[in-house]
Amino acid sequence: MKPLAPIRIFSPAVMLGLVVAAGLFASACDDTVDPFIEEDRFFTIFGFLDTAADTQFVRVIPLRRRLVTEQEDALDARVATTAREDGNAVVWRDSLIHFDDGSLGHVFYAPLHVFPGWTYRFEVRRSDGATAAAETTVPRAEHAFVGEPVEGPAGLTQTVRWENVDAPPFRVEVWYRFAAFPPSEPFREVVVTYGEDRFGRLREDGWTVDVQLRKDRADVARRIGEPLVFLGVGMRLTMTDERWRPPGGVFDPELLIQPGVFSNVENGFGFLGSVNQYTTEWTLSEPTIEALGYAFPGKR
Repeated sequence: MKPLAPIRIFSPAVMLGLVVAAGLFASACDDTVDPFIEEDRFFTIFGFLDTAADTQFVRVIPLRRRLVTEQEDALDARVATTAREDGNAVVWRDSLIHFDDGSLGHVFYAPLHVFPGWTYRFEVRRSDGATAAAETTVPRAEHAFVGEPVEGPAGLTQTVRWENVDAPPFRVEVWYRFAAFPPSEPFREVVVTYGEDRFGRLREDGWTVDVQLRKDRADVARRIGEPLVFLGVGMRLTMTDERWRPPGGVFDPELLIQPGVFSNVENGFGFLGSVNQYTTEWTLSEPTIEALGYAFPGKR
């Protein structure tokens, strides 16, 4: 069975890089002389659980002692997750995926909503009882404090501080919401994704991000045109779990492809992580809205 596209299996991008490395490593492990195959290592697991998804996807790679020339249609594996908080178990289904390089791989999937602060155990069990497993605790959302807009060298900006966040986010997005015309239509929204140079900085009281209101204004206008009746602005941080941070805080591919260096899998290799979206939204004062060249609601 092949899941419907699109499939978000290995994004974030860091996980994608590790999966590519895992594919190379798994291929090497098929050789009978590979020294990394151990009696107590059964599977490589790569993927993550996402609070924003209603279906989860994780790749499972069997570790073999013999060279396999053909990919089997069915994998000898039963995959299930169990939530520590309520004991609820969900069995996952297998699918055979054709990747861009022409190779095939097993990606297990399940309709599953995961909750912030909960811990999930992911188990892959062969028919002979051999089991590989990993656990991940989904990040718990933190509170955000929104400062007043300030005019400075970078134009009109606004600082958002995220309490208790002590590591860089994976992704920073700011959205701007506008009224639609006619009013019976849904509102319009533009999402601006910040590059790493705008991810923010760590302070003693949390992680801070500067929303570049004036700079974003030009991007918004290019994408949806004029006129724009402003309704609100918001920010979303995509945060990984605490264990999804490499040795020394640096994602060095040469280091991370080494077996066992960056892994949380029992009786196997790879990594299972989780992500959560921290969100906050707010409005702006009428003078600020008009200074940005937007229309204030009711004054169009």
